[in-house]
Parts: sequence; C-alpha cells; structure tokens
Amino acid sequence: MDNKKINVPVGAGGILIITIFISLCLMIFSVLSFTSAYSDLKLAKRAQDMTEDYYIIHGNAEEKLSEINDALFEINTNKTSGKITDKLSSIDGISFIDEGAILQYEVYGEKNQKISVILNILQDSAGYYYKIASWKLSNIDMPDYEDNTIDVWKGTE
Repeated sequence: MDNKKINVPVGAGGILIITIFISLCLMIFSVLSFTSAYSDLKLAKRAQDMTEDYYIIHGNAEEKLSEINDALFEINTNKTSGKITDKLSSIDGISFIDEGAILQYEVYGEKNQKISVILNILQDSAGYYYKIASWKLSNIDMPDYEDNTIDVWKGTE
C-alpha cells in the first residue's frame, strides 16, 4: 500500500455556525445595552424634572417666608396694637393655628410634590419673630392602596 496523503477539505459549515453565533451574541448584547442606556436616560430626565420642580417650589416657599418676615418687621417697627393674625391675614395662602401662635402654608409644584411649612410666631422684648417648626417636602397625591385583592384560589368547599 501506498502512503499517500489524502487531502480532505475542511467544511465551511463549522466556521459559518461560529460566525453566526458570534454575530447573534453581539446583536443581543448591543440591544440590551441600548435598552439599558435608554431607560437610564429616561430616569435621569425624570430626576432632573423633579429636582427642577423642587427648587422652584423651594424658592416660592422662601418668598412666602420673606413676605411673612417683612410683615412681622412692619408690625415691630410700627408698634401697632391688635391681633397679629389681623396683620398677617393680608398674605395669601397662610392659615393660623392656635390663635395666631402657629402659622401654616403650603407651596405646590407641578410634579406631584409640595412643601408644607409650619412656623411658630413668638414674641420677645424686640417684638414678633418666627421659628420654623417644620419644613416638609411630600407628595400632593398619595397612591391609592385600596384593598384590591383578587381571590385566585377559592379553596375547597
């Protein structure tokens, strides 16, 4: 017998399958990467909108506090007599609790958030002044958690 080398061509089928598999894996990973980046972008935009709305309502709450401070300063400088609630009632959006000793107001935003402020109105020898008792950021509408249970299994009867 003759020792001849037989050249058997290697089929391109194995290489083609590996190439298709690698291409498919790269396509799947690129789609997953894109969807992850897109959801991160939406979350970042939502956080930006909420933060922008917070700073707007925070500024509005500070402006209302400035109005109250100006009114107290005017009361102290004019040394007018009468109830302090009568003097501060000209400011829109404030309400009094406990006969004028506690003042409350709320500032609403556009992104379901509000700032609620409670001030203690105090008096000393210099006149009236305020102390911030509470400055809270909260949701305007809380989600409704009614008892919406669905009885999946009726049990044995």
